[in-house]
Amino acid sequence: MKKINNSLFFLIFILSVSSSYGQTLKVIDFRKAFDYHHPTEHKQLLSKGFRLLNDTISENQKKFKFNNSETKEIVELTFTEDGEGGEYLGILYFLPSELAYKRFVATLTTYKFKYSKRNLRYQLPTSSYSGENIYLHHLIQKDGKIYYSLEYVRYKDKALSGPRPGVGNDIKPHP
Repeated sequence: MKKINNSLFFLIFILSVSSSYGQTLKVIDFRKAFDYHHPTEHKQLLSKGFRLLNDTISENQKKFKFNNSETKEIVELTFTEDGEGGEYLGILYFLPSELAYKRFVATLTTYKFKYSKRNLRYQLPTSSYSGENIYLHHLIQKDGKIYYSLEYVRYKDKALSGPRPGVGNDIKPHP
């Protein structure tokens, strides 16, 4: 009986440790992380326990840094418009454990990402002008700590982007 109790306590300990250092975000969360119509609202990341640390907003670029103090994760989100209608969303995701990192990478095939040996990335093209890529950066030192990191990139060429709220056409029609 004592052996069963010890095994049970060990199993509970392992589960609590692995769940406390698991990744919070999935690819679907990256897709919802930035709202084009409300660029300063971050409902998806806030609902996952992240809090905004700082932001830098200019005309063509918006940068946000988040952390989750419970899971020790960091997210750096950058949205850039090239001035001609092209859009680029980059999300750097820093994970504190190798287990969480490997779990995230293992889910990429369920989202239809394919690894490109030539480009050294997971990619999911949606057309000739747009797609999603995930770059694996492995170990990185950040803020004096070691993290496993990856980068999610979504791009849309100007050929596919539509008008944004508040952006008007300055060309007047002929009378």
